[in-house]
Amino acid sequence: MKPSEIVYQLRELQDVWRKNNFQLNEGQQVTYDKLLQLRRERVRFFYANNLVFKGSKAAWDKEQAGEAAQLAASQVEDTEEY
Repeated sequence: MKPSEIVYQLRELQDVWRKNNFQLNEGQQVTYDKLLQLRRERVRFFYANNLVFKGSKAAWDKEQAGEAAQLAASQVEDTEEY
């Protein structure tokens, strides 16, 4: 099962849960628990392989702006050499 399918099915079950007075029948609950376990394993995989961004967006933007400024400055220095 593709990871995106897991998320779609979880959302569908959450909608059903909401429409059914916040209850799931036994089959739906078993399916939900299985999908939730698969999703958690996927997220653990990302954390274990350091594939998750662990920082703030502001710090990331500031770092990218600094790198862009350094690149622009080095390009200006290269063109000023006669």
